[in-house]
Amino acid sequence: MEHINDPKFLESVKTELEIEFDNSQEAEIVLGSIKPEINGSPSDRTTVSIDIHDNTLKITITAKDTASFRASLNSYLRWIKLSKEVINLKNEYFN
Repeated sequence: MEHINDPKFLESVKTELEIEFDNSQEAEIVLGSIKPEINGSPSDRTTVSIDIHDNTLKITITAKDTASFRASLNSYLRWIKLSKEVINLKNEYFN
């Protein structure tokens, strides 16, 4: 049995999130706003991929440790939330 304090106990952490938007245009806007973060990520401890299908973004985060996993998850959720808030403001004031 592996012991929790063994450095080899946790080899990686992975999650897949599916976030549904009101329409495909909103999903595309959010994807465009967070895509630079994927391409510019300097970390070798975390990999992120994002796919889009209609109005749903599927985000896959794989990390070598829980700290980098948590940091990436929180960052992407915060960026998505901010993007959605900007879309809502635009719709409120310019539609």
